[in-house]
Amino acid sequence: MASDASFANLLECPICYEQFKTAPKQLPCKHTLCEACLHGLVQYNSIICPECREESPVPPGGVAAFPNDLTMQRFLEHHRTKALQTHTGQPPRSPIKKPIDHSPVDLQRSLQGTLLLMERDKDVFTKANQSLQEERQRYQQWRAAAQKRIIDVLDHVEGIVRQRKGQLLKDIETIYQRALLSVETEDVKVEVKKQGMDKLCVALREKLSQSATVGTRNDHDQVVTMVSQAQAVDASLRGGIELQLTQLNLLETGMDDLLSGIRGWGQVTATPQIHKIHPPALPTSPSIPPPPVLLGHSKMMTGPAMTSHQGMVKPSGQLSKTQTTTAASQHQQQQLKQVPVLQQQLKQVPVLQQQLKQVPVSQQQQQQQTGGGSGQSTPQVHQEQVHVPPQVQQQSNESQSLKKSQVTPVKAPHSSHIEQHQEPSSRYASMGQMSIQFGYDGGPGLLSSPLAVAELPNGTMAVTNGMTYEIKLFNNQGNHLKSMSLPSRGSFKHGLTGIAVHPAGHMCVSNPDRKEIQLVSVEGQVKGQLRVKVSIGEEKFCPWGIACSSQGVMYVCDRANHRIRVLNATGAHVSSFGGRGKDFGKLDCPTGVALTPNGQVAVADSNNNRVQIFTPEGGFVRSFGMEGSGLGELKGPSAISIDQNGYMAVSEMTNNRVQIFTPAGQPLVVFGKAGAEGGQFASPRGITVSRDGKVIVCDTKNDRVQVFQ
Repeated sequence: MASDASFANLLECPICYEQFKTAPKQLPCKHTLCEACLHGLVQYNSIICPECREESPVPPGGVAAFPNDLTMQRFLEHHRTKALQTHTGQPPRSPIKKPIDHSPVDLQRSLQGTLLLMERDKDVFTKANQSLQEERQRYQQWRAAAQKRIIDVLDHVEGIVRQRKGQLLKDIETIYQRALLSVETEDVKVEVKKQGMDKLCVALREKLSQSATVGTRNDHDQVVTMVSQAQAVDASLRGGIELQLTQLNLLETGMDDLLSGIRGWGQVTATPQIHKIHPPALPTSPSIPPPPVLLGHSKMMTGPAMTSHQGMVKPSGQLSKTQTTTAASQHQQQQLKQVPVLQQQLKQVPVLQQQLKQVPVSQQQQQQQTGGGSGQSTPQVHQEQVHVPPQVQQQSNESQSLKKSQVTPVKAPHSSHIEQHQEPSSRYASMGQMSIQFGYDGGPGLLSSPLAVAELPNGTMAVTNGMTYEIKLFNNQGNHLKSMSLPSRGSFKHGLTGIAVHPAGHMCVSNPDRKEIQLVSVEGQVKGQLRVKVSIGEEKFCPWGIACSSQGVMYVCDRANHRIRVLNATGAHVSSFGGRGKDFGKLDCPTGVALTPNGQVAVADSNNNRVQIFTPEGGFVRSFGMEGSGLGELKGPSAISIDQNGYMAVSEMTNNRVQIFTPAGQPLVVFGKAGAEGGQFASPRGITVSRDGKVIVCDTKNDRVQVFQ
């Protein structure tokens, strides 16, 4: 019996613990699940196997297109046949071909009910036609918008290419003329030296012809001087003549990035989706009851199918053949009437499981204290409270009570273990629930227009104020730890607008009112100031967002000059890139900067409503986002933060929301709207992604910081 029970357990779905009723589906990883549970596991057109965590794409035909597990099907048939032999003592009967006679009343009821069903179900075709017509219109609108976007972008690129072409040709002509001028100058110098050499040779020949008549001491000294001068000139010629020439070069810097950006820009995809059109609900009418099942013509009477129903009947004592057949028929009628209800409950199993996983810890503990349970401690899984409807809760309780005697409960893994193995895309896709908020409830931790936030190496959150020159430190629960006041100078205007952690351990804080970056220790001591000497005609240095590389190189948004300033590890200004404009590579009031895992520089180009990616040297790579409030569109991006996997979190102060992008710049999820409630924003500015995947946002005009996970 133990072996039979173990074999029966193998024939159950590992998700719903129900024996496979439809054809079991096999994933590419070779694990088998039922089709109903597979529907509940679909996320973003892919399925993560609950047993091995391998991700598999959903076939074009949907979940039903996964291959059937033929071996499991044979095991099921064998198990059902053996169950029939055990309960009846007889081998499975052949299909009953002779139809069972029914009364005229039953036939009339069946015809009336069937006609009613047919009339109702015909409406599904009308709905399907309407849905398809709407899809055609939506496809046409999408095609027109996509074509316009592609034409606009590539025409813009073409215009920039033509402009750059003219500039490069002009530069070539200028450099060429300068090089020709240098050659002519050197030619004149060589000619002058040659003429001087010729004159010296003529003078030597004259002295040589007069050498026999040299008599006076003065003549002798002149000859000696001339010979020495000639020898010196000749010695200088033996070393060669140096010509000051110019080498012409055409450096194709940025070509690879340019071609890669153009070739990789844009991607047109079509994702298969199943859109099911359901018929309207059947109206209840006492005069027309639902049609009965005509067992004589039902396919449920064939051998293998009948064995599964008869296997549920446990005969008590010895029954005659007629009694056994009558009891089996009555039992089959009852089971067949319950089939639609069972099918509906099976469809709700994945939803019930997902909702039961999200029941708060307090409810689980209360159930353990009052319900009696097994006495085993259950690991606490911290989740947001989810309202479970009463009817769903009742169905889940009934489902659990039915399985309690035969299914061993599996302990849920610890929440940190779940987060560690969860894919970043899945984690961010389900983000939007605020976990904590702080800084608005008075006391020493009161914030006043927070503008920037950073996570220190010990997990502490450092927040800068926009209305004071203060940095406030909070722990990961939002409890205030310490406040640090920085020195001020002159009139107050902006406050502290940016903060980053240097590899040396101190904080780099942007202070545009002092036109400097202040280096502050975690104890609050100012260790130094960094200033940038701007070029003639530029505005004074106005630091805003800041990012530090692992080598200590700082990238600072110079908001007033629309540039990114690059400071080396010693704090010296080494280069800058950007400049005001709307072309690719140009910036307009950049306020946020972050570094990708491969060292590229991502800039929140605020007034251009986009994010631009640059090489560490400042070469343009790509851009994403355009003005708007839809998914993937940006309005007033004020700050950006990038996690260790390259996913980008962008705060939008005009749209009052946060948007998550993939490493390729594709929009993933948007959360937040204008307001003062939890999860709502009023001009959000600073943002950072913590090492454990939490998104920390400065809700500036609500004077608080919100943490999402």
